[in-house]
Amino acid sequence: MRRLDAVLEQLRKPRYLALSAVMLLVAMLCIAAGTWQVFRFIQKRDDNALLRHNAHAPVAPVANVLVPTTATDAEHQASQTRFRRVRAVGRYDISHQLLVRERTVDGVVGFLVLTPFRTTSGTVLLMVRGFVAADGNRPTPVADPPTGRVTVVARAEAPELRNDHFGKTAAGQITAINTVSAADRLGAPAYQSFAELLSHQRGGAKLTPIPDPDLSNPAGGAVEPQHLAYVLQWYFFALLALAAPIVMARAESRLPELEPEDFGAATAIPAMDESERDRAARLADRYGGTRRT
Repeated sequence: MRRLDAVLEQLRKPRYLALSAVMLLVAMLCIAAGTWQVFRFIQKRDDNALLRHNAHAPVAPVANVLVPTTATDAEHQASQTRFRRVRAVGRYDISHQLLVRERTVDGVVGFLVLTPFRTTSGTVLLMVRGFVAADGNRPTPVADPPTGRVTVVARAEAPELRNDHFGKTAAGQITAINTVSAADRLGAPAYQSFAELLSHQRGGAKLTPIPDPDLSNPAGGAVEPQHLAYVLQWYFFALLALAAPIVMARAESRLPELEPEDFGAATAIPAMDESERDRAARLADRYGGTRRT
């Protein structure tokens, strides 16, 4: 009880009151960061669950899954249908085929082959037929898609909203798959999502197929356990901040109280006995030193 009273007495001192206020602020910031990581974890868990569900959902007609670029909240709906497999019937429009530059597949740098697929409904689905490696700064030869009406199955992907730099790079090349810009160029309605042709589908011959997504952490970024670790880390820091003034006050309360005369006693030179004085005198006589008595 006496020790507790001593700790409380230390904590009431002005310097400890100031320290406690600072540590309380630090703890509040740490708790806020930890709570934010809780929401990040929940969002990452839900995003991963949605993408895994989409990847395993049965193949459905494209018009039943994807929405056109003109639809209300089209961007959000495109993100919700990512990885869904869709079936489309129509024709490849090779006259508007483009190459998407600076892409990598299995560690090889090259181009995505992007060919508009005009469905029987009249809505265009931008189709990544596959990948070709770069030969220097140019692509290797690209095989043409089949002519005539075909049925294909592809995996939906969320659009890339940045500028595709159409007409500002090498002829027939772009830097992003922006479905809104593509719809304007084609003069026809287009789906907000683009699609990646699955293996062994019509149009992918002599092209490297796009690999299936990694479903271990499909949303990308930090994995779910990492977000949990961040939560524990920030809350632990908050506890440390709150405990710091108490620990310091407890340590200081255990130090012995020394009076001023104690410091003098602790530093005083002890007196010599008679034998020590005689020895000191002989040494002083021998070396010409000063005697101390």
